[in-house]
Amino acid sequence: MNHPAAQLTNQDPSDSKPSPSNTEPLEQQSFEQQSLKQPPLKQQSREQQLHTWLNEVFPNQSLQHEKIPGDASFRSYHRLTVDNQHYIVMDAPPAKESVKEFIAVDNLMAGYVHVPKMIAMDEQQGFIVLEDLGNTDFADVIAKDLTDAGELAKTERYYQQAMQEILAIQKIDINDAKAAIPSYDDALLRREMGLFSDWFLPYIGVTMTPDLEALWQDLQSDIIQQVIAQPQVVVHRDFHSRNLMVLSHSDELGVIDFQDAVIGAYTYDLASLLRDAYINYDENWVNTHLAYYHQLAQIDKSLAEFTVDFNIMSLQRHLKVLGIFVRLFERDGKDRYLTNLPKVFNDLLTCLKAISQRDERPTFDKFADWMTAAAAPAFQQKIQG
Repeated sequence: MNHPAAQLTNQDPSDSKPSPSNTEPLEQQSFEQQSLKQPPLKQQSREQQLHTWLNEVFPNQSLQHEKIPGDASFRSYHRLTVDNQHYIVMDAPPAKESVKEFIAVDNLMAGYVHVPKMIAMDEQQGFIVLEDLGNTDFADVIAKDLTDAGELAKTERYYQQAMQEILAIQKIDINDAKAAIPSYDDALLRREMGLFSDWFLPYIGVTMTPDLEALWQDLQSDIIQQVIAQPQVVVHRDFHSRNLMVLSHSDELGVIDFQDAVIGAYTYDLASLLRDAYINYDENWVNTHLAYYHQLAQIDKSLAEFTVDFNIMSLQRHLKVLGIFVRLFERDGKDRYLTNLPKVFNDLLTCLKAISQRDERPTFDKFADWMTAAAAPAFQQKIQG
């Protein structure tokens, strides 16, 4: 291959299995090798840059691609067909997104979980050709109705496999990981929780008083202190039903959207999975699976202590997610995440209640009281129009 910035791996094209799309393509284009001169790279549109690069990666081959809808970032994805072989192309505009982290984490996790194999990459332009893991994600196959015995059994198998994937990620040596990913430190945890006060509270029309601001700062400090004290492992950081793929050729789950991985608390990925913003199972279901994981992972704490760790981590994540979903709507014009706000908000209240019952510090009690008395009514009024 002549393109100096593109790196082609030794991937066998037969490793990428064809799979029909389960969504209507937003865009489909065919681009044969072109004899016409292309404009200089800097003068090309983003679409032209992608076409030029793919033609250099796959010279003298018939190429066709369709844009895949969805993603909460500036990245876009395309399903690429090259002479009946299927791939995924990531397009991350360098001015807005970096692929450096994706490449580093893909290399870090490969061998532990099934992440997409990288076929070719151009880090400078922000293009990567990836193995196609198919169209079926975890959310497509788990039960919506847990009263159906057959669906329930199938769902249990998938969740048990997902928990095994979490443990596989946690087997990565954090000393090796430190060269590739950052730590989930005080600054990052606090910045994430700041999304709640910066985006969610203004969205529901709540202004912080000086007393509330002081309580909010104390709450963040208490959460951070407890989260950082938890055992530290490699954390996927967005391990939920839409980022796990059901593979047609393996009992494994494919793992995607891992580029924001960090070294952080051992409960984070489990919190993402069991208190998924997109899946609404009740608290009895959560507690049953928490107990299952506690035994599976042979946690060196009592189940009660582990549950506290889990709820503290869940609380931090829910505060962040509420802010992110509002920011996606107000800043980026993506309103589909607003439908998930009630689930996340209710999970936050559940975590606060559970923590308040076991933590002797008054911070959680006071914040729970304020959430119930002020934030909850304002939120209800907002979503009811």
